[in-house]
Amino acid sequence: MFVAAFPPSSVTIIGVRVLPATKTKSGEIAKSGKSEVPEDLDWGQVSSQWEVDCFSRPVMRDGKKMWELMVTDANAVYRRVAQMKPTRVNSVVVQKLMTIFIEESKVKPQTIRFFRKVMKNMLIVALAAVKDTMPEYLEKCKIIPSRNCHMLRLWLNYRMREVYPKMTGYSPPVKKKSTSVQGSLVKMAYERLPERLFFSQFAMTAISLGALASMKPGQLPGQLARIPPGFSDSAQVYGILILSSRADVICSTLRSLELAAIRVDLETDDLLMELDIDTTYKIDKIRPEEKEVYLKFERSKRQLGGLHFVAVHDAISGGEPLLPIEADDMGPGEGCITGLWTLIDYSLQDEDA
Repeated sequence: MFVAAFPPSSVTIIGVRVLPATKTKSGEIAKSGKSEVPEDLDWGQVSSQWEVDCFSRPVMRDGKKMWELMVTDANAVYRRVAQMKPTRVNSVVVQKLMTIFIEESKVKPQTIRFFRKVMKNMLIVALAAVKDTMPEYLEKCKIIPSRNCHMLRLWLNYRMREVYPKMTGYSPPVKKKSTSVQGSLVKMAYERLPERLFFSQFAMTAISLGALASMKPGQLPGQLARIPPGFSDSAQVYGILILSSRADVICSTLRSLELAAIRVDLETDDLLMELDIDTTYKIDKIRPEEKEVYLKFERSKRQLGGLHFVAVHDAISGGEPLLPIEADDMGPGEGCITGLWTLIDYSLQDEDA
Protein backbone atom coordinates (compact mmCIF):
# COMPACT_ATOMS: atom_id res chain seq x y z
CA MET A 1 0.00 0.00 0.00
CA PHE A 2 1.27 3.46 -0.88
CA VAL A 3 2.04 5.66 2.14
CA ALA A 4 2.54 9.32 1.37
CA ALA A 5 5.36 11.26 3.02
CA PHE A 6 3.37 14.13 4.52
CA PRO A 7 3.64 16.85 5.56
CA PRO A 8 6.76 18.24 3.85
CA SER A 9 9.35 19.39 6.40
CA SER A 10 8.95 23.01 5.28
CA VAL A 11 5.23 23.04 6.12
CA THR A 12 3.93 23.60 9.62
CA ILE A 13 0.87 21.62 10.67
CA ILE A 14 -2.05 23.90 11.52
CA GLY A 15 -4.44 21.97 13.72
CA VAL A 16 -6.98 24.16 15.47
CA ARG A 17 -10.35 23.76 17.11
CA VAL A 18 -12.86 26.20 15.67
CA LEU A 19 -16.39 26.16 17.04
CA PRO A 20 -19.45 27.28 15.03
CA ALA A 21 -19.33 31.01 14.39
CA THR A 22 -21.95 33.54 15.45
CA LYS A 23 -22.86 36.93 14.04
CA THR A 24 -22.25 40.11 16.01
CA LYS A 25 -24.63 43.05 16.05
CA SER A 26 -22.58 44.64 13.29
CA GLY A 27 -23.26 41.60 11.11
CA GLU A 28 -19.66 40.37 11.15
CA ILE A 29 -18.82 36.74 11.82
CA ALA A 30 -17.46 36.32 15.34
CA LYS A 31 -15.02 33.47 15.95
CA SER A 32 -15.67 31.11 18.81
CA GLY A 33 -12.66 29.11 19.92
CA LYS A 34 -9.07 29.48 18.83
CA SER A 35 -8.21 30.04 15.18
CA GLU A 36 -4.81 31.64 14.81
CA VAL A 37 -2.62 31.75 11.72
CA PRO A 38 1.13 31.33 12.41
CA GLU A 39 3.00 34.62 12.08
CA ASP A 40 5.66 33.04 9.88
CA LEU A 41 3.20 31.64 7.32
CA ASP A 42 4.51 32.49 3.84
CA TRP A 43 1.46 33.88 2.06
CA GLY A 44 3.43 34.09 -1.18
CA GLN A 45 3.39 30.28 -1.31
CA VAL A 46 -0.36 29.93 -0.69
CA SER A 47 -2.29 28.76 -3.75
CA SER A 48 -5.68 30.13 -4.80
CA GLN A 49 -6.68 26.53 -5.55
CA TRP A 50 -8.38 25.22 -2.39
CA GLU A 51 -9.59 21.76 -1.38
CA VAL A 52 -12.25 20.97 1.23
CA ASP A 53 -13.47 17.88 3.07
CA CYS A 54 -16.31 17.55 5.57
CA PHE A 55 -16.80 14.07 7.01
CA SER A 56 -16.74 11.88 10.12
CA ARG A 57 -13.42 10.65 11.53
CA PRO A 58 -12.54 7.41 13.37
CA VAL A 59 -12.75 9.09 16.80
CA MET A 60 -15.74 8.63 19.13
CA ARG A 61 -17.00 11.58 21.16
CA ASP A 62 -19.96 11.02 23.52
CA GLY A 63 -20.90 7.87 21.65
CA LYS A 64 -20.81 9.47 18.19
CA LYS A 65 -18.13 9.94 15.56
CA MET A 66 -16.30 13.24 15.53
CA TRP A 67 -16.77 15.32 12.38
CA GLU A 68 -14.21 17.66 10.84
CA LEU A 69 -14.09 20.35 8.22
CA MET A 70 -10.63 20.33 6.61
CA VAL A 71 -9.42 23.08 4.28
CA THR A 72 -6.07 23.27 2.49
CA ASP A 73 -4.62 25.20 -0.40
CA ALA A 74 -3.07 23.10 -3.18
CA ASN A 75 0.44 23.72 -1.78
CA ALA A 76 -0.53 22.73 1.79
CA VAL A 77 0.78 26.01 3.19
CA TYR A 78 -2.56 27.29 4.51
CA ARG A 79 -4.38 24.45 6.30
CA ARG A 80 -7.27 24.60 8.77
CA VAL A 81 -9.20 21.98 10.72
CA ALA A 82 -12.50 22.60 12.49
CA GLN A 83 -14.00 19.93 14.73
CA MET A 84 -17.78 19.77 14.48
CA LYS A 85 -20.42 18.21 16.71
CA PRO A 86 -22.35 15.47 14.85
CA THR A 87 -25.59 17.28 15.69
CA ARG A 88 -24.29 20.50 14.11
CA VAL A 89 -23.16 19.16 10.73
CA ASN A 90 -25.13 21.18 8.19
CA SER A 91 -24.62 23.68 5.39
CA VAL A 92 -25.14 26.69 7.69
CA VAL A 93 -22.29 25.70 10.04
CA VAL A 94 -20.00 24.82 7.12
CA GLN A 95 -20.78 28.20 5.55
CA LYS A 96 -19.83 30.02 8.75
CA LEU A 97 -16.58 28.10 9.16
CA MET A 98 -15.59 28.62 5.52
CA THR A 99 -16.31 32.33 5.92
CA ILE A 100 -13.89 32.46 8.87
CA PHE A 101 -11.15 30.67 6.93
CA ILE A 102 -11.55 32.80 3.81
CA GLU A 103 -11.60 36.06 5.79
CA GLU A 104 -8.40 35.22 7.67
CA SER A 105 -6.53 34.11 4.54
CA LYS A 106 -4.61 36.77 2.63
CA VAL A 107 -4.97 34.63 -0.50
CA LYS A 108 -8.60 34.10 -1.49
CA PRO A 109 -9.68 30.95 -3.33
CA GLN A 110 -10.36 31.08 -7.06
CA THR A 111 -11.32 27.41 -7.09
CA ILE A 112 -12.69 25.19 -4.30
CA ARG A 113 -12.73 21.43 -4.91
CA PHE A 114 -14.16 18.57 -2.85
CA PHE A 115 -14.18 14.83 -3.55
CA ARG A 116 -16.90 13.13 -1.47
CA LYS A 117 -20.03 12.26 -3.44
CA VAL A 118 -22.12 11.76 -0.29
CA MET A 119 -21.39 15.35 0.81
CA LYS A 120 -21.92 16.91 -2.62
CA ASN A 121 -25.31 18.52 -2.05
CA MET A 122 -24.48 19.96 1.37
CA LEU A 123 -21.12 21.38 0.29
CA ILE A 124 -22.53 22.92 -2.89
CA VAL A 125 -25.23 24.66 -0.83
CA ALA A 126 -22.73 25.83 1.82
CA LEU A 127 -20.10 27.06 -0.64
CA ALA A 128 -22.66 28.78 -2.85
CA ALA A 129 -23.92 30.63 0.24
CA VAL A 130 -20.35 31.69 1.06
CA LYS A 131 -19.96 33.08 -2.48
CA ASP A 132 -23.21 35.02 -2.13
CA THR A 133 -22.15 36.63 1.16
CA MET A 134 -18.57 37.42 0.05
CA PRO A 135 -18.90 38.69 -3.55
CA GLU A 136 -15.94 41.03 -3.11
CA TYR A 137 -13.67 37.98 -2.67
CA LEU A 138 -15.43 35.13 -4.45
CA GLU A 139 -17.35 36.54 -7.41
CA LYS A 140 -15.28 34.49 -9.87
CA CYS A 141 -14.56 31.54 -7.55
CA LYS A 142 -15.46 28.15 -9.05
CA ILE A 143 -16.94 25.37 -6.91
CA ILE A 144 -15.85 22.07 -8.47
CA PRO A 145 -16.85 18.56 -7.33
CA SER A 146 -13.71 16.63 -8.27
CA ARG A 147 -11.70 13.56 -7.37
CA ASN A 148 -8.57 15.67 -7.99
CA CYS A 149 -8.09 16.81 -4.38
CA HIS A 150 -4.47 15.68 -4.29
CA MET A 151 -3.08 17.63 -1.35
CA LEU A 152 -6.20 17.10 0.74
CA ARG A 153 -5.96 13.33 0.23
CA LEU A 154 -2.28 13.37 1.24
CA TRP A 155 -3.11 15.37 4.35
CA LEU A 156 -6.06 13.15 5.26
CA ASN A 157 -3.90 10.02 4.85
CA TYR A 158 -1.32 11.61 7.15
CA ARG A 159 -3.94 12.35 9.80
CA MET A 160 -5.32 8.82 9.52
CA ARG A 161 -1.83 7.45 10.28
CA GLU A 162 -0.39 9.99 12.68
CA VAL A 163 -3.14 12.08 14.29
CA TYR A 164 -6.40 10.20 14.88
CA PRO A 165 -4.79 7.07 16.43
CA LYS A 166 -3.36 9.32 19.19
CA MET A 167 -6.75 10.87 20.02
CA THR A 168 -8.87 9.70 22.94
CA GLY A 169 -11.77 7.67 21.58
CA TYR A 170 -9.96 6.45 18.46
CA SER A 171 -11.62 3.45 16.81
CA PRO A 172 -9.78 1.92 13.82
CA PRO A 173 -11.82 2.10 10.59
CA VAL A 174 -13.47 -1.17 9.59
CA LYS A 175 -12.11 -2.56 6.32
CA LYS A 176 -14.60 -2.45 3.48
CA LYS A 177 -16.09 -5.83 2.60
CA SER A 178 -15.32 -7.16 -0.85
CA THR A 179 -18.14 -6.72 -3.35
CA SER A 180 -16.67 -9.06 -5.96
CA VAL A 181 -19.52 -11.60 -5.66
CA GLN A 182 -22.17 -8.93 -6.02
CA GLY A 183 -20.22 -7.30 -8.83
CA SER A 184 -20.18 -10.56 -10.79
CA LEU A 185 -23.98 -10.77 -10.58
CA VAL A 186 -24.83 -7.13 -11.26
CA LYS A 187 -22.54 -5.73 -13.93
CA MET A 188 -22.28 -2.02 -14.61
CA ALA A 189 -23.32 -0.58 -17.95
CA TYR A 190 -21.21 2.43 -18.91
CA GLU A 191 -21.97 5.18 -21.41
CA ARG A 192 -19.68 5.57 -24.39
CA LEU A 193 -17.45 8.62 -24.70
CA PRO A 194 -19.43 11.68 -25.85
CA GLU A 195 -18.71 12.98 -29.35
CA ARG A 196 -16.55 15.88 -28.16
CA LEU A 197 -14.22 13.40 -26.41
CA PHE A 198 -14.42 10.55 -28.89
CA PHE A 199 -11.29 8.85 -30.17
CA SER A 200 -10.92 5.44 -31.79
CA GLN A 201 -7.17 4.91 -31.59
CA PHE A 202 -5.00 4.72 -28.50
CA ALA A 203 -2.04 2.78 -27.17
CA MET A 204 -1.10 1.58 -23.72
CA THR A 205 2.45 2.77 -23.10
CA ALA A 206 4.87 3.99 -20.43
CA ILE A 207 6.88 7.07 -19.45
CA SER A 208 9.70 7.05 -16.92
CA LEU A 209 8.84 8.68 -13.61
CA GLY A 210 11.87 10.93 -14.00
CA ALA A 211 10.55 12.29 -17.32
CA LEU A 212 7.17 13.01 -15.74
CA ALA A 213 8.77 14.68 -12.74
CA SER A 214 10.76 16.99 -15.04
CA MET A 215 7.60 18.41 -16.59
CA LYS A 216 6.83 22.02 -15.68
CA PRO A 217 3.32 23.47 -15.23
CA GLY A 218 2.18 25.00 -18.52
CA GLN A 219 4.79 23.15 -20.59
CA LEU A 220 1.95 21.34 -22.35
CA PRO A 221 -1.83 21.55 -22.25
CA GLY A 222 -3.02 19.32 -19.44
CA GLN A 223 -2.66 18.96 -15.70
CA LEU A 224 0.14 17.63 -13.51
CA ALA A 225 -0.68 15.80 -10.31
CA ARG A 226 1.87 15.82 -7.51
CA ILE A 227 4.32 12.93 -8.06
CA PRO A 228 4.27 10.53 -5.07
CA PRO A 229 7.62 10.56 -3.22
CA GLY A 230 9.86 7.58 -2.58
CA PHE A 231 10.09 6.04 -6.05
CA SER A 232 13.03 5.76 -8.46
CA ASP A 233 13.21 8.06 -11.49
CA SER A 234 13.64 4.93 -13.61
CA ALA A 235 10.27 3.50 -12.52
CA GLN A 236 7.93 3.05 -15.48
CA VAL A 237 4.59 4.87 -15.20
CA TYR A 238 1.89 3.38 -17.42
CA GLY A 239 -0.96 5.17 -19.14
CA ILE A 240 -2.74 5.63 -22.44
CA LEU A 241 -1.63 7.64 -25.47
CA ILE A 242 -4.60 8.96 -27.44
CA LEU A 243 -3.94 9.10 -31.20
CA SER A 244 -6.27 11.45 -33.05
CA SER A 245 -6.43 13.95 -35.88
CA ARG A 246 -8.54 15.99 -33.42
CA ALA A 247 -5.77 16.18 -30.82
CA ASP A 248 -6.20 19.92 -30.21
CA VAL A 249 -9.97 19.55 -29.79
CA ILE A 250 -9.57 16.64 -27.37
CA CYS A 251 -6.98 18.56 -25.35
CA SER A 252 -9.21 21.62 -25.22
CA THR A 253 -12.18 19.51 -24.09
CA LEU A 254 -10.18 17.68 -21.42
CA ARG A 255 -8.87 20.99 -20.09
CA SER A 256 -12.45 22.09 -19.48
CA LEU A 257 -13.22 18.91 -17.53
CA GLU A 258 -11.89 17.33 -14.35
CA LEU A 259 -10.11 14.28 -15.77
CA ALA A 260 -9.61 12.05 -12.73
CA ALA A 261 -8.44 8.57 -13.74
CA ILE A 262 -8.24 5.78 -16.29
CA ARG A 263 -9.44 2.52 -14.83
CA VAL A 264 -10.08 -1.08 -15.86
CA ASP A 265 -13.31 -2.75 -14.73
CA LEU A 266 -12.24 -6.39 -14.54
CA GLU A 267 -15.85 -7.54 -14.06
CA THR A 268 -17.03 -6.10 -17.38
CA ASP A 269 -13.65 -5.95 -19.19
CA ASP A 270 -14.17 -2.26 -19.92
CA LEU A 271 -11.50 0.44 -20.12
CA LEU A 272 -12.95 3.50 -18.39
CA MET A 273 -12.35 7.24 -18.19
CA GLU A 274 -13.41 8.89 -14.92
CA LEU A 275 -14.26 12.59 -14.73
CA ASP A 276 -15.24 15.05 -11.99
CA ILE A 277 -16.77 13.40 -8.91
CA ASP A 278 -19.10 10.76 -10.35
CA THR A 279 -18.90 10.59 -14.17
CA THR A 280 -17.56 7.46 -15.89
CA TYR A 281 -17.33 6.76 -19.62
CA LYS A 282 -16.36 3.59 -21.46
CA ILE A 283 -13.37 4.01 -23.77
CA ASP A 284 -13.31 0.50 -25.17
CA LYS A 285 -14.02 -3.17 -24.54
CA ILE A 286 -10.90 -5.14 -23.61
CA ARG A 287 -10.29 -8.17 -25.82
CA PRO A 288 -9.12 -11.42 -24.17
CA GLU A 289 -5.70 -11.28 -25.83
CA GLU A 290 -5.16 -7.74 -24.42
CA LYS A 291 -6.15 -8.45 -20.84
CA GLU A 292 -2.64 -9.08 -19.52
CA VAL A 293 -1.53 -5.64 -20.74
CA TYR A 294 -4.32 -3.97 -18.77
CA LEU A 295 -3.65 -6.09 -15.70
CA LYS A 296 -0.05 -4.83 -15.86
CA PHE A 297 -1.41 -1.27 -16.08
CA GLU A 298 -3.50 -1.78 -12.92
CA ARG A 299 -0.57 -3.41 -11.07
CA SER A 300 1.67 -0.49 -12.00
CA LYS A 301 -0.86 2.00 -10.64
CA ARG A 302 -1.12 0.13 -7.35
CA GLN A 303 2.67 -0.03 -6.98
CA LEU A 304 3.02 3.73 -7.63
CA GLY A 305 0.26 4.98 -5.36
CA GLY A 306 -2.29 5.26 -8.19
CA LEU A 307 -0.02 7.30 -10.49
CA HIS A 308 -0.70 7.00 -14.24
CA PHE A 309 -1.23 9.33 -17.19
CA VAL A 310 -3.17 10.29 -20.30
CA ALA A 311 -1.18 11.73 -23.21
CA VAL A 312 -2.57 13.06 -26.50
CA HIS A 313 -0.73 12.83 -29.82
CA ASP A 314 -1.67 14.42 -33.16
CA ALA A 315 -1.85 11.48 -35.54
CA ILE A 316 -1.39 13.73 -38.61
CA SER A 317 1.18 16.43 -37.80
CA GLY A 318 2.96 14.32 -35.19
CA GLY A 319 3.48 11.25 -37.33
CA GLU A 320 3.82 7.76 -35.92
CA PRO A 321 4.66 7.98 -32.19
CA LEU A 322 7.74 6.27 -30.81
CA LEU A 323 6.85 4.05 -27.86
CA PRO A 324 7.54 4.06 -25.00
CA ILE A 325 7.46 7.85 -24.65
CA GLU A 326 10.86 9.38 -23.85
CA ALA A 327 11.71 12.71 -22.19
CA ASP A 328 12.53 14.23 -25.62
CA ASP A 329 9.00 13.40 -26.80
CA MET A 330 7.32 15.45 -24.07
CA GLY A 331 7.35 18.68 -26.05
CA PRO A 332 6.34 21.17 -26.93
CA GLY A 333 7.60 20.79 -30.46
CA GLU A 334 7.13 19.05 -33.79
CA GLY A 335 6.43 15.35 -33.42
CA CYS A 336 5.97 15.62 -29.64
CA ILE A 337 2.85 14.79 -27.69
CA THR A 338 0.17 17.49 -27.71
CA GLY A 339 -1.12 17.24 -24.15
CA LEU A 340 -0.39 15.42 -20.89
CA TRP A 341 -2.41 14.69 -17.76
CA THR A 342 -0.76 12.93 -14.82
CA LEU A 343 -3.41 11.33 -12.63
CA ILE A 344 -3.85 9.56 -9.29
CA ASP A 345 -6.41 6.75 -9.06
CA TYR A 346 -7.60 7.13 -5.47
CA SER A 347 -9.99 4.18 -5.74
CA LEU A 348 -6.97 1.90 -5.22
CA GLN A 349 -6.02 3.67 -1.99
CA ASP A 350 -9.63 3.55 -0.82
CA GLU A 351 -9.69 -0.22 -1.41
CA ASP A 352 -6.56 -0.64 0.73
CA ALA A 353 -7.85 1.62 3.53
